[in-house]
Amino acid sequence: MTDLGTEIERIKARLAAVERSSRLGAASIDDTALEVRDDAGSLRALVGQQGDGTTAVNVVNGPTPAEPTAPLVASVIGGVAAEWDGQLIGGTGVPLDFARVEVHAAASSGFTPTAATLVGTIETAQGAIVVIPTTTPVYVRLLTRTTSGTASAPSTQNGPIAPAMIVADDVADGIITGTKLAADAIDGKVITGATVRTAATGRRIELTPDNVIVIRNDAGDVVVEIDPDGYRLYDADGELIAEIRLTVPGQPGGFWTRNFDFPQNVASFLNGGQLQFQPVIPGIVDVSGSVSYSAAPMSGTPYTMLTLMSGEIDSTLDEGVIINLLAERGSAPKLQMNGDLEIASRIRVGGVDQGKGFKKFTAIQTDSASTTTAEIATITTPSITFETGRAYRITYHGLLLSTVANDIARCRVWRGSIGGAGVSLVDSINTHQIPVANQHVLMDMAQDVINTTGSNISAVLIGTVLRNAGTGNVKIVANASNPAWIEVQDIGLASDYPLARAV
Repeated sequence: MTDLGTEIERIKARLAAVERSSRLGAASIDDTALEVRDDAGSLRALVGQQGDGTTAVNVVNGPTPAEPTAPLVASVIGGVAAEWDGQLIGGTGVPLDFARVEVHAAASSGFTPTAATLVGTIETAQGAIVVIPTTTPVYVRLLTRTTSGTASAPSTQNGPIAPAMIVADDVADGIITGTKLAADAIDGKVITGATVRTAATGRRIELTPDNVIVIRNDAGDVVVEIDPDGYRLYDADGELIAEIRLTVPGQPGGFWTRNFDFPQNVASFLNGGQLQFQPVIPGIVDVSGSVSYSAAPMSGTPYTMLTLMSGEIDSTLDEGVIINLLAERGSAPKLQMNGDLEIASRIRVGGVDQGKGFKKFTAIQTDSASTTTAEIATITTPSITFETGRAYRITYHGLLLSTVANDIARCRVWRGSIGGAGVSLVDSINTHQIPVANQHVLMDMAQDVINTTGSNISAVLIGTVLRNAGTGNVKIVANASNPAWIEVQDIGLASDYPLARAV
């Protein structure tokens, strides 16, 4: 029989081993959960398989947490900043089932937090700042939310607090566009140092910082420019065509002009006196467009004058425009100048178009090649445009020479090419006889031609020479003292030269 004392010691050792081992050393939770209840039997947590199929520790029916301390609020641009300091009322610690602090804002005092007033959350128990976007003053409240969804009572509200006003230092340069301004945003205000305009493109009026008013056309070109001294007019090419100076101390009548155009009778303005042209800066006085100055002298004034004080007249007149200058009574009108008169178009005398003058001059100062039977080119001009409805005079000039006596040379001016598709415009036939061998004979021919095709014709002119009869070699002789040339001049309207040679 075993000793009783020994048996008792063995049982105590086994009991101690059992007490030291895990209470669930061989246990598991299979497809279920352990329920944790309080002493009243209420469910507090689920450990293991959850109702949605996940596995977790889910705290439920936790106690109501303490409310947060009142938020600190401050104005910021575009809204309000709300801060929670991480503390709960009563100094209680943050519960272990803490989830977040909700930030609520509303325009009315004493509001009850709802889903509609929720504007942000603070997810850390250490506290944080949340910015609430708003354009109007608001009240702010906080409440604590646990992981089981239990909410605390709302905190004490703070407010109303409005967003901060935007001041100049808060706005970066050049970022405010016109669409951000109300239609009457600057009514009654003073704008200094800026360009004011009625539109960005198209026809518009601009007022510049240096007090100049500019009117622009659809292309953006200046049409009229006005400043305190007067105004200036520009044509479609941006060229200044008229300028009136309103006040110039020491000048007759306080009137000054550069590039002025008279579209109407100006007798009432001049009062029969003098109209003086003088550039503010010596240069060109432009008289362009439709110019008609025909003011009759007023009583007591013997004559009216148009006087160019300095510079030069640069006149580009449209067809049919007349400048009437009244001289002393009983005298014929005249334009008196002490310098050059340059006309870009043409001159009419007695109603007849006198032409546009010089068109092209092409010369040589060395002998051409010699020829026996073939027609060869001696002078070739650049391309010349013969305008429709115009008349032209073509002159061919040079010295002829042959190696034998009594040779007969023929000279022509072709349009385009020699023979074939070319057109012979000037032709001497066989009239140039060279009586003495190796002596010069003058060749000087001219022909009037007209273009009535309805279109402009552009082509080169080719002067030629050939031996029409005889046995020698002929050529055009030219040197620095006796150049040979082809010259073209516009001589007027084609209608004034009926039956002339067609170009």
